[in-house]
Order: sequence, then C-alpha cells, then structure tokens
Amino acid sequence: MYPVTLGFEEAERRIAALRQHGHHAEALITSVFTLEKTLRRSLRCCAVRRGFTSRQAKVLFDRLGFDRLRELWPVFAPGGQSLAEYIGAARWQHVPAAVAMRNKLVHGERVYRLPECREKTEQVLAALRVFRRRLVEDVGFDGWSRLPVRIKPALSWLE
Repeated sequence: MYPVTLGFEEAERRIAALRQHGHHAEALITSVFTLEKTLRRSLRCCAVRRGFTSRQAKVLFDRLGFDRLRELWPVFAPGGQSLAEYIGAARWQHVPAAVAMRNKLVHGERVYRLPECREKTEQVLAALRVFRRRLVEDVGFDGWSRLPVRIKPALSWLE
C-alpha cells in the first residue's frame, strides 16, 4: 500500500484522509495492512538481531499472512510474549476481527457497514500505536525505519 520510505506518519495521514472523506472500508484495509507490514518488518529485525542474515529473514517472513506472522511473533519477540500479551489484551482483542473483515473485503466475500469499518479502523490504529511504542522501547526499532543488515550469519551450527 504505502512504501516504507514515506514513513509511518505519512501512512497515518493517508489513513486519516481516507476516514475524513468517508472511505472507511478503505481505511480499515489500509490500517490492517499497515499493522501487518509493521509486524513483518519487526519480525525481520528481530530475526537479524538474533543472528539470521537479512536474506534468511526475508525468506522467513516475506510471503506469510497475518495469522502466520502472529504465530511466529513469540519465537523472535523480546520476552517471547504473544502479540496479545505484547500489545495488551484490551487493544489486541479487536485486531483478529479486523483482520478477518479486511480479508473478506479484499476478496469480495462481504460488505460491511461503514460505521463498523470506522470503529475497527480506530481499534487497529490504537493497537498499532501501542505496538510501535513497545517496539521502540524493547527493540529500538519502530517497524518503519531502515532494517538492520547482516551479511554473515551469527548463528553457529552444532557439530
């Protein structure tokens, strides 16, 4: 949707513009995509910091959907917490439903009322802000800045 070079603030501005003009379904799609992108990039950062090469991290995470990324988060996350624990259950509880709504909207399976889309967008953005804040505190990476690069693996093979 939005390249990382635009930055998170610009992505937020564009989502706000969609909402302001009444395009709440598009705002929901974009907000969930933005959360997914932030999660994917954060996993790549964590994997590189754990010793995987940048290429290995790209192979591990680039083709995975939201549910699979969510399942892998505790493996690479600081503290091994689930996303629900990391973001907080109160904020996280709305995200799976928003992801399901996004998927049904994108695939043309269902149409949702705009007030419902507006509400889910706000909930996803709230969870995303908490997620980014925690990432900066715990990992030193916001999900949108330049990813760390590792050419040679720092993982040793057991012989």
